[in-house]
Amino acid sequence: MSRGPSFWTKMMSQVVDIQLKTVESPYSGTLEVICRKGRYALCSPNAVYSYDDLYVNFRDSFEQLNLEEQDIQSVLVLGLGLGSIPWLLETRFNKKYMYTFVKIDENVVNLATEYTLQYLNSPYNIIIEDALTYTKRAQDAFDLIAVDLFIDNLVPSAFETAAFLQDLNRLLNPDGWLLYNRLSYTPELLERTQQFHQDIFQVVFKEARMLKLGDNRMLLNR
Repeated sequence: MSRGPSFWTKMMSQVVDIQLKTVESPYSGTLEVICRKGRYALCSPNAVYSYDDLYVNFRDSFEQLNLEEQDIQSVLVLGLGLGSIPWLLETRFNKKYMYTFVKIDENVVNLATEYTLQYLNSPYNIIIEDALTYTKRAQDAFDLIAVDLFIDNLVPSAFETAAFLQDLNRLLNPDGWLLYNRLSYTPELLERTQQFHQDIFQVVFKEARMLKLGDNRMLLNR
């Protein structure tokens, strides 16, 4: 079973976005699945939640991480979109990991399953739960944790606390990596990201660093 838009949809999407599906999320409002430049994307009014191999914040971060040198077997993804993170790791980086996906919105989980997850070769578990609740109760440890939690273009304040970061730290294996995605394409978003990085993230993760990825940022634990 092949994955991807039809030939003509791909061709037309090089010129204009092709709307494939619209859903109402109880958390994010109206979400659209579109085909853009031959890729599936999940969009809110002000943000792109998922964009296949062109989900550049994570794509470029994984390139800088040099995955060939990392001993990664288990991956926790908080937030899901259409599943760009595992899709990137499989199709661009040729990596097969064990995934745990945590997403509170069942509508988004259904979209991710329809458009991406069913085509993965990697094993995975889906947990439909609030990420804050999950990280407090979880006991398993992971080699890589990807935080991709947004409502439209903002990270909910519940995920910008030291307590949340300390739970993430507890779930990381000793040499594990934390990647925390931040949108920073406006002065207001950039200021919020820089303040969070300086006042909270670096306090919990003493060796933290921030990658500049075009107009956006990725925070790393080391």
